[in-house]
Amino acid sequence: MLRALDRSIEPALVVLLSVVLVACLTYSALVRYFISDPFFTSLSHQAEELAVFAFIWLLYFGSVLATRDGAHFRVSAHFALLPQSWQRWALLPGDIAWQAFNLFVVWQGLQLVSATMQRPEPSLSLQVPMQYVYAVIPLAFALTFIRLLQRYLRGEAHAAGSHETSQL
Repeated sequence: MLRALDRSIEPALVVLLSVVLVACLTYSALVRYFISDPFFTSLSHQAEELAVFAFIWLLYFGSVLATRDGAHFRVSAHFALLPQSWQRWALLPGDIAWQAFNLFVVWQGLQLVSATMQRPEPSLSLQVPMQYVYAVIPLAFALTFIRLLQRYLRGEAHAAGSHETSQL
């Protein structure tokens, strides 16, 4: 069950967030052009704000999914110039820097969430406490850290000669 959750959590979130985004934007477009009732137009503003939040979360979880699947863009053609014995470790320095960046953003994101908890800041239309919206930052970067680490532990971090086709 844990493996199924490990393999399906990001895709499920990406699909759910995509559905919310499309539904909210569709509703807003239909109301804007076809419905003039004040009740529905006021809901349109809330739907648009929810669409923005869904889009933000979608981007972050899409990045986590790309990390999990090794689909992030990397320029690695120059690694072929390295001796064969070094090519295995060619991605490691960049990945170490990436992991350090992930930890830095987790730390900064936690500070942002903490600050908004101390001084509550509701969103304009939905009145959602913004710490819930901002929580995606430390969450997504922590998951990115874990997913990249998992790729190494599972032996999925490819050497320079065996990258995915999306890499140059």
